[in-house]
Order: sequence, then C-alpha cells, then structure tokens
Amino acid sequence: MTITPLLPAPAIPTQSQSRTVRRVPLAAPRGIGELFDASRLWRGPETSIELTVVVPFYNPGTTLRRTVLRLVDCLRAEGVGFEVIAVSDGSTDGSEDTLAGIDPRVRVLTSPRNQGKGAALHLGFARARGSWVGFIDADGDIDPAHVVEYLRIARRGGHAGVYADKRHARSESAATAFRRLVSLVYSTLVTMLFLLAVRDTQTGCKIFRRDVLADLLPRLKERRFAFDLEFFVAARACGISDLVGAPVRLQARMSGSTVTTSTILRTVRDTFTIFGRLRLDRQYGPKAAAPSGLTRLGLMPVPSVPCGQPS
Repeated sequence: MTITPLLPAPAIPTQSQSRTVRRVPLAAPRGIGELFDASRLWRGPETSIELTVVVPFYNPGTTLRRTVLRLVDCLRAEGVGFEVIAVSDGSTDGSEDTLAGIDPRVRVLTSPRNQGKGAALHLGFARARGSWVGFIDADGDIDPAHVVEYLRIARRGGHAGVYADKRHARSESAATAFRRLVSLVYSTLVTMLFLLAVRDTQTGCKIFRRDVLADLLPRLKERRFAFDLEFFVAARACGISDLVGAPVRLQARMSGSTVTTSTILRTVRDTFTIFGRLRLDRQYGPKAAAPSGLTRLGLMPVPSVPCGQPS
C-alpha cells in the first residue's frame, strides 16, 4: 500500500475573492447539552443528502483548502449526495476565506472563541442533514478519500459506524516516532481503564449513522480531544457495539499540529474524568429521549450559508 499525496496546494484567494465567503457566527453555548437541544440531528435527514462531513479547524492555514478540495473531489467522484460543514473553532488566521469558490455544498460555521475539537464537532453535528454523519481533521495527515471508503464499508455492512484504526494490519503511518509513542502510551491507558474493543479512539476520521449520533451526543460533555474517547465509552454503555475499524494511511502533516505537551496532559486528565463519569457517576447508560426544547440557544433560525459558488 502506498501513501497517496493530497492535491497540490491551490492558490490562496485574493482579497476580493475571499469576500464571497459569508460566515455564520454562532453564539457560544453555555453547555454541550444546551447546544444539542438546538440540534437538527433530532429531525430526519434530507433525502438529497446521504452524507454530512464536518471539518473542525483551528488556524490550519492553506491546509484547510487542500483538505476540503480533496474531500469534495472524492465525494463528487463517488456520486453521493453530500454536504461539508467546516467549523472554525475560533480561528484567527482567516483560513475559512480560502474555501471560497469550492462548491456551494461547502458551508462555514464560525465559533466566537476557541473551545476545542469536541465543541467544534458538536456545532457541526448540530447542523448535519445527512443520513450518515462523519468528520475528518483539517491538518492534512489523513487522505479524505478514506471518507468515501468508510461510507462504502458502512453501507455494505449496515454498521453503526466506521472509524480510522491506525493499529489495523493494513494501516500505514508517516507519523513521527514521538507521535507514535504518545499514541501507544495513550491507547494502553485507555485499554487499562475502559477495556474497549476499539483499538484506536483518536484518529480523526470517522462516520456514524445519524440515529447513533442523535442517541449518543446528548450524553457527551468533552469539548476537547477526549471527545472521541467519550463517544466510544458512551456507545458501549448504551450497547452500541457495531463500530468497525478500517485501515488508514497517515501522511506527514502539512500544517503545524495543535497537539502540544499541555494538550496531551489535558487529554489524560479528561480521560480520567470520563472514567469517573462512567464508574462513579454512571452518566452514560440508558437511551436518552429527544430534548423537548429545540430553540434555547437560538441556533436553528440562523441559516447556514454556502461558501461561495462553484469554481
């Protein structure tokens, strides 16, 4: 298996071109539960949209456009009805403006401040209209072609979800030795604490059935990188086991990593917090009912705006 490079870096739009991107500002949620009360996930999917892909990002530079371009090209080639929701987690580098002109099915949501990957995913999922809902990281180390591969696997098997598993026998990685070590230590910790069947909770490419997300998201409280782990912990507590790991090709990152020493330590702390919720508070469990209020945050009346016109 060879590692497929992403598309060459496209030119950054000029100032006049960037003005075609209209941002949708979102109020900062007072809590994840309140955000989900405003979620569209509780409604049925739109028949024309099979797949929603959320792309959370924080100051990724031109890598964001490369990733979204490649993603859109792969989805077009598959012939699937799709939408892409790029969520700025308080980015300040103007990277969302580089998405101008890619495709009208690409929308941009902007959070007023940096809250973490998990919070950005919640914002994107709350606007999802597809029967399948997934996400991919924006930093360029995962080929977006995997999104299409995972959708095919999910369709064929009728699975609850498909996730990137870098420990799969057919996976390849160009990650640095340090990142591999951190990943190994963290996965060992997760195995010791939670005894999950999932071998890789953290690689940033996953697809889930819409109803699975609608059931699990109200239970999840993590706003940062431990969001992925908490999802799998809640899934097991609810008896959702049909989550399938698939091969992934991890490429060299094209933008600086948002994972720092402080991020790693915070993720470890959040991991123990999740363990406490599971074992002591027993916060994950029986199926949740749909929230009765859908407008507490006032999110739904704000229209999502296509990011420019097709090029």
